[in-house]
Formats: sequence, C-alpha cells, structure tokens
Amino acid sequence: MNSTWKEVIAEAVRTSDKTVILAVGNPDKGDDGAGPACAARLRARGADAPGGRLLVIDGRETPESQTGLIRRFGPDVTIIVDAALGGHPPGTIFIIERDKIADEGVSTHAISLLYLVRYLEESIGSRVIVLGIEPMSLELGAPMSAEVHNAVEEIVSELSLCFGKIS
Repeated sequence: MNSTWKEVIAEAVRTSDKTVILAVGNPDKGDDGAGPACAARLRARGADAPGGRLLVIDGRETPESQTGLIRRFGPDVTIIVDAALGGHPPGTIFIIERDKIADEGVSTHAISLLYLVRYLEESIGSRVIVLGIEPMSLELGAPMSAEVHNAVEEIVSELSLCFGKIS
C-alpha cells in the first residue's frame, strides 16, 4: 500500500456519511488498552454527540457484541483501532491488510477480528479499516508505554482533523 494510514483514514471519512470508531482491547494489559484509550479521548472531546456522523464504541475484548449498535447506526465506514503485532517499533500506527487479519500472529486477542470484519462488510455493508498500533508490553497490570500513548494521541488528533467539529 502506497498511502499512509492518515491518507487512508482521511479519504474514508471524507467519503462517508457515517463512521464508526470501534475500539478493541483490554486496558488492564498495558498497551492492549490503546483502542479503549482512543475511544475515551475521542469521547472526552465530544466526538460522538447524538445525531452526529460519528459513533465511538469501546468494544473492549468483545467487539463482536457491539454489532447490533453498529447495524442500527448504519455506518459507511468502520475503523477498528487495536493493538496489533506487526513487527514494527512500539507505537507505530499501521493499516492491517485484510489478508494479515487472518494471521493469528497479528491480533493480540484470542478471537480473530477476521470474522468481525467479514460480518461488518458483508452483513452491514460497511467498509472496514483496521488500524493497528504496535505494542511494547501486553502484560497484565502494566501501564501503557509512552510510545503507544503518543500513538493514541496522534490518532485522536488525526480523527479530530477529519471530523472538524471535535474540539
């Protein structure tokens, strides 16, 4: 892929009437809390005000349980934010290509996101982009690393630019 993650996200949001940000992860396991941290920061900025074109969902470790809410909202685009093992330096933000999602080594969770991605694409008709953040530590009780914290802030800032109204 020649486009940067920022270009991919900006184009997806620009061409979408409704977007869901689906955060995945466990905040009790160090950098695995990257997704939920993004959701919390976006909500703190008023990102998902009622009636808006953005819905922020903190799916934690069971994002599949949020499909009813996603279906009711009817997004054109769903952006999944998750800690992901991609062999990059910690804190690197990258798009996880669909063929890599099936690889059990990419996800930091026991359940592959591939089934969720397929469901959202095929059943709801939403384009799905999986945005990974390379973790440093996934240990229970560990704090989030500075690298991943900075990546969370970068994603929140980029989404704020894309949606404009997020303060």
